Amino acid sequence: MKLLSYVACLAVCSIVTQAQAGPTIKDFMKLDKGEAYFNCAYKGKTASKKCLVKHSYVKSNIHPVLKQIYGSNENLPLMTIKWPDNDTSRYVSMDSFELGNLETKELGGFSLRTTEQCQEGWCLDLSRGLIIDNASTGKEHVRLW
Repeated sequence: MKLLSYVACLAVCSIVTQAQAGPTIKDFMKLDKGEAYFNCAYKGKTASKKCLVKHSYVKSNIHPVLKQIYGSNENLPLMTIKWPDNDTSRYVSMDSFELGNLETKELGGFSLRTTEQCQEGWCLDLSRGLIIDNASTGKEHVRLW
């Protein structure tokens, strides 16, 4: 009887764990819109809890630099990261894996880490998670996994 109870408990725990499992970072990055929780790090320091990451779109008129480049009515992909301390980072996708940080006046200076050779049209380097590099230093700025 104890063995049967133990097996039933394991089965329920397994189902609950699978139901709560979120997408992989690769699956999430392929989505146009959505949200999921991921482990996260800022400048090499891992956050105490998972970050909520959202994909959405934003009009180019949200920032003067974007408006100048794309005009005032272009829809651009936006990745929003809500950190455990309730701070928020917003990165808008520009050309060639470049990202603009909407919280800065100058906007640019960030990029998604890519691989040397694209496989099946996929160029992002996700071997250690999604990495946003600081373009001026070449160092990891944000990592999601």
